[in-house]
This record gives sequence, structure tokens and C-alpha cells, in this order.
Amino acid sequence: MSAPVIAEAAQSQSKHRRKWLWIATAGAACLLSWVALAVGIALGVGTAAMLVLATLAAVTTEGTVWLAALLLGVSVYQARRRLWEKVRARLR
Repeated sequence: MSAPVIAEAAQSQSKHRRKWLWIATAGAACLLSWVALAVGIALGVGTAAMLVLATLAAVTTEGTVWLAALLLGVSVYQARRRLWEKVRARLR
């Protein structure tokens, strides 16, 4: 193998790792927001705090889905959507 081919392969692998690092970071933020919501429910926090926690959980979930679709490609998102439609059809 020549040096440019090795460098190109290393750069491609680095981009791939960065994509998954961003997705993992967004997933961790999403999970933490849902845990915070669950803790808020368990502790019986006030209405304003509950509204903030629920909004945060919803926004991080939506952001994680769209970030994954952006980084992995819309085709992956569409495949996930088709799979979900098949699952729903079987449950009916």
C-alpha cells in the first residue's frame, strides 16, 4: 500500500469515529434528560420544573433522531421509518 492510500483510509476511519462520537454524545444527553424527568416525577417537583424537564426530554430526543439522520444519511432514517411501519402493521 502506498502512503496516500493509508492516509486516506485513516482519515475515513477518523470521520466515521467522529460521527459515532456525536451520536453517542447526543444519545447520552437524551438519556440523561429522560432520567432527570423520571427523577422529577418521582420527587414530585412543581409544575414549572416538570414542564422544563418534559420539554428538555422531548427536544433532546428529537434532536438525537435528526442528528443521527443527518450524520448517517436520510436513507438510514427512512429505513428506520419503514421498519417502524412494518412493526405497526403487524400489531394491527
